[in-house]
Amino acid sequence: MKKLFLTLALVTGAWQTCNAEAPAAQVTIGEQEPHPFFRDALLPAWSQMTPEQLLVDARAAMEEARKRRQTLLQVTPETATFDNTFLAAARINAQLQQVQCYMMHLMNVASTPELMQAQATMQAEAARFQAETAGDSAIGHLLEEAARAPWAQQLSPARKRYIEQALKRRQMGEASLSPEQRKRLAEINKEIRRLSLQFYKNLGNSRNTWELEVTDPDMLDGLPERWREKAAKAARAKGIGTDEKPAWLITQGNAHEVLTHCAVEETRRQCWLGTSTHCQENEALIYRTMELRHECAQMLGFRNYADMQAKERMTGSGEKALAFVDKMLNALKPLYDAEIDAYLNRLGQAKGEPITKLNPWDEAYLSHRAPAPATPGFDSGQLTPYFETERVLRGMMEIWEHLLSIRITEHPTVQLNHGEPCPSGKVEVWHKDVRFYTVHDTSTGCHLGSFYLDLYPRRGKRGDGWTTPIRFGHEGEPHLAAMVTNITPPGHPHLLNHGDVYVIFHEFGHLMHMLLGHPELPEHHAMSVERDFIEMPSQLQEQWIWEPEALATFATHHKTGEPLPAVLARQLAESRQNSPVSDTMRMLRHSKLDLEINLYFHEKFKGRPLDEVAAELLAPWQLPYSAPTPSDMRTVHHTMNPGYAASFYTYIWSEAMSMDAFSRFRKEGIMNPATGADYRRCILEPGGSKPALELFRDFMGREPDSAAFLQRFGANQCPPDSKIPTR
Repeated sequence: MKKLFLTLALVTGAWQTCNAEAPAAQVTIGEQEPHPFFRDALLPAWSQMTPEQLLVDARAAMEEARKRRQTLLQVTPETATFDNTFLAAARINAQLQQVQCYMMHLMNVASTPELMQAQATMQAEAARFQAETAGDSAIGHLLEEAARAPWAQQLSPARKRYIEQALKRRQMGEASLSPEQRKRLAEINKEIRRLSLQFYKNLGNSRNTWELEVTDPDMLDGLPERWREKAAKAARAKGIGTDEKPAWLITQGNAHEVLTHCAVEETRRQCWLGTSTHCQENEALIYRTMELRHECAQMLGFRNYADMQAKERMTGSGEKALAFVDKMLNALKPLYDAEIDAYLNRLGQAKGEPITKLNPWDEAYLSHRAPAPATPGFDSGQLTPYFETERVLRGMMEIWEHLLSIRITEHPTVQLNHGEPCPSGKVEVWHKDVRFYTVHDTSTGCHLGSFYLDLYPRRGKRGDGWTTPIRFGHEGEPHLAAMVTNITPPGHPHLLNHGDVYVIFHEFGHLMHMLLGHPELPEHHAMSVERDFIEMPSQLQEQWIWEPEALATFATHHKTGEPLPAVLARQLAESRQNSPVSDTMRMLRHSKLDLEINLYFHEKFKGRPLDEVAAELLAPWQLPYSAPTPSDMRTVHHTMNPGYAASFYTYIWSEAMSMDAFSRFRKEGIMNPATGADYRRCILEPGGSKPALELFRDFMGREPDSAAFLQRFGANQCPPDSKIPTR
């Protein structure tokens, strides 16, 4: 996302673009800025971004966009330049995009009912505004003429790439359609949105409406008293059962405990049927969506929707994405088969009889009684005393300061009420717990970027973790981003588990990508890289949390200061090597089905039950169940999300790319600053100014390979051709 705003506190040492240090300067303005949601300044004034101001600024931004469009249309072939055509077209809606980015950020970190209402109003108005110029043919003709001009042939490679990208997007978008086709496309998109909303509504309803009433306490044998008390209370709240004749209510919310702990097979069977076979009505919605996606893709000149999604990705086509998934499925199958054999043997011992076909309702119950063997003597909880929050954060930053030749400095912050001036030397934040840092190049002193750090959960803040760009700097200006997590709230001492450390390192990878990218054009920022490459830096930087050499920089006992014992560091690495392949196979199965249905809906799916087709396509890589298991496509949000459609494979794709890139660090030294300098120069700094495949080749000196990814699972036999298929 892009975000800009008023600087109330200007720490000049932090903000002079290429000055290492300077005294702090105070900005004491407390009155309301005219348009805080899109004012072009280095730091935002969060306290001035009220719900009322959101609507004022959004409307002003839309009016400014109309003026910019009219200015662009005054350009003639004789007066055309790159800046007044292609860049001007790219930035018509820049202020509106800034408003939307600030709005979404605040919705994620400081949501209120008033802001939600203002967002709904603003989004409706923005949709109507964007419909005004959808498929603007006049601008399209102007850009096509400009691209043919002699000056366009003399531009830098980055600008030539941008022209090619801009024309391709227009040719593959609404601008290439007739008025009748644009009308039909609008109808298609409207219907797809309606189908998606119904899909999510059905999903929510099924979670809220399915229930199983139990009146015989013997049917709940094995469930703890705590569960029974809550289930009885839920039943009474619905008028079911009495104190004398109690009843218990099983719902989507408590069914997992039933499947895991209930000793009565019939109860588990009924529970599994209710929880796994819901949302049958979503199948028709999925099929209709696939019909519409296919029509949309063909209208825009593609064979199918998967190819349309892949047009600006490393794969280049849906078939190549599917080839990658199939290659990974087949390469991991021997390991998976051995794992399944051991798994069924373990469950059979728990059941007291051999298992060749597993009842799906028995799986959680038996797995709980026969857990997978762990690394001998290792419990990940043993690591927690060595992961004190401040030491982890400082150690992580020290690793990347060393590898990337940067300096990270924290600055004082303040949360302001509306209208309050910002004290000298402080940076305004949206919550008192948010921290602020600047990033400088150690050799030049240049200010590369800054970031907010929002670590802890609270009311009004979205769950999970993410990193969002707030402002991509123009012409050498520093970038601004926010790294947001929901790790365990502060305590005494404030300790993290290994999962928390993973989240922090992963998100910091995104942060470095956003802040250290300095391409020629701001439009080629880090988030403009191909979607199947965007997770590569974050997944690469995860790798350090498993390495003893890296752990030594931040894993020290919170009481004694002693470093993490070598035996624990070794066991942690071994636990990863011994991690089950089944989780990855589950993602690969879903990736395959996602691609197959978006590639071959008419050939393989239309007119046939979804479960039947899914069972055929995935049979070689499924557990041998005794009963048909429904496809999870009916209940997975990605199915109907256009951002993930025909794209679920990118999770595994980027992991394979990152493991391959890490193999160079492993070979040359994970703390080798020369390798880190190459990583910064080849991967981080160019942003999207070059194709991702070129970035990867520049760093690795060869094509991407899946061998390191497969060897992570202990696959000694890699495919004869382990190269990752690209365009």
